[in-house]
Amino acid sequence: MSDHGTITLVPSVHFSPTHRRRVRAAIRETAPDLVAVELDESRFERLEGDTGPDLAELTRELPPPTAAAYSALRALQRSVVRLYGLDPEYTDMEAAIETAAELETDIALIDEPIDEIMQALSRRLGPLTIPKTMLRMQSMGPEEYADQMQLLSLPFEEITSGDDVQPAIDHLRRLLPEVAAVLIDRRDRAMAERLHALRREGTDVVAVIGAGHHNGIERRLEELESANADGASAATVPIRTPARSVTRIPIQ
Repeated sequence: MSDHGTITLVPSVHFSPTHRRRVRAAIRETAPDLVAVELDESRFERLEGDTGPDLAELTRELPPPTAAAYSALRALQRSVVRLYGLDPEYTDMEAAIETAAELETDIALIDEPIDEIMQALSRRLGPLTIPKTMLRMQSMGPEEYADQMQLLSLPFEEITSGDDVQPAIDHLRRLLPEVAAVLIDRRDRAMAERLHALRREGTDVVAVIGAGHHNGIERRLEELESANADGASAATVPIRTPARSVTRIPIQ
């Protein structure tokens, strides 16, 4: 065990300035061998090129219905982010990449490819999804609604771990288990397996992940370490050298 690397998980709210500062501080203080981010190769390349995918580009990469669904989800996310007064153009992942560039540290891309995520999601969703969701909502009691309203009022800066957002994950799993199975559970497993592979190689890693993935990844890492104490991991992890300028990094 002594030759194993370490995994430092940094749970974050993607568009929060407070969490961007926490990400920078964690990377600078830890000075890891690698900085892992919740991105795949295509999303990393878009961030490095400072470009976002339009629907035409997505249609070339994904089946048209999947591309349209991804585009709609992205637009909805950006609208919600703006409603909270945050900047949808600058995320914790960009802060992590820039800080890695500052320290001349490579980036590990641990998330599933976006086309595989969206295709898996489209296979699970169908014409009965909305009626089933409505029935699940009707089965909720007033206490559950009250719990959700209390969670939504929690300031982003007070979110420090997966426990803070676990009620929202549980709520999503109850209302839309098809979505949670892909966007949360599947990705938790994939990211944990890639982090475990890096750990088995003796690499010290700071992993910047969405707070909603924190508990699932942590749990899966523990399971992998117990189940595979003496074996190697089969997961492969894309490693990239950040090419972006570090001049955007403020002195905090």
